[in-house]
Amino acid sequence: MTAASIAKDLRAAIRSGTYNPGDRLPSEAALMSNYGVARMTARHGLSMLKDEGLTVTRHGSGVFVRTFEPIIRDTTGAAVDDSTVTAEVDETGAGLTVRTLAVTAEADPPEKVRTALGLAEGDKVTVRERLHLRERKPVLFATSYLPASVAAGTPIAAQDVGPGGTHARLTEAGHAPVRFREDVVGRMPTIEEIEELRIEPGTPVLSVTRTAFTQDGTPVEVSYVVLDAGEFMLRYDVEG
Repeated sequence: MTAASIAKDLRAAIRSGTYNPGDRLPSEAALMSNYGVARMTARHGLSMLKDEGLTVTRHGSGVFVRTFEPIIRDTTGAAVDDSTVTAEVDETGAGLTVRTLAVTAEADPPEKVRTALGLAEGDKVTVRERLHLRERKPVLFATSYLPASVAAGTPIAAQDVGPGGTHARLTEAGHAPVRFREDVVGRMPTIEEIEELRIEPGTPVLSVTRTAFTQDGTPVEVSYVVLDAGEFMLRYDVEG
C-alpha cells in the first residue's frame, strides 16, 4: 500500500460524505494499523490531502477535513473598491474589516505603475496599503496607486478615506471610474505574503491587478490585490 493509495481512499471518503467538513481523519497510528504501512507512508498520505487543500492540521489535535466557506468577491453588480468594508460583504454573511496599514500622499511610482497610469517622468503617486481580515484572520492585502495630481490634498491621501471609499472620492473630484480591467493570476505566495496573510507555505494565492478608468479612458487607479485562494471565490459576468 502506497501513500498515494491511502490519500485516494481518504479523498473518496471525504467526497462521499463519510468524512464531512470539520471531521477528524484517522490518525497516523490508525492508518498504520489499518493499512499495514510505516509511519512515514501514513504521514505522506495525509500530507498529500493537505497539499490538495482538502485538510488542515491542528497541532496536538490531528488532521481535519477543511471547511470551505468562500468569501464571494462579486464584481457583477458594481466594481469592487477594496478600500471599503461593504464591498466585501456577500450573501454568505462574510463581512470583512479593513485595516489601513499605510498612506503616502506623494511617492515615486514603480515603473510598472508609471506605465499603467500613463505618468510622465517626475510624476508622483498617492499610495494606500490595506489589509482585510475575516474574524481577525488576514485574507486580502491590497496596494493602490493613484496619480498624486488627482489624490494628493484630498481624503484619498488621508488615513480615513471616508464613506464610499476611494472611488467615491474620485467621483467627487470629477474623476469617476466607470470602467475596470482585472488581470487575475493564480500563483504561490512570496515569503512576505505568507507572513502578511498568515498562510502556510504552499498555500496558493490569487493575484489581481485592477485598473480603473474614467469615461474618457484615462487610468486613475491601479491596485495590486493578493487574496488567500483558500478564502475567496471571484465572480464575474461575461456577456457574449
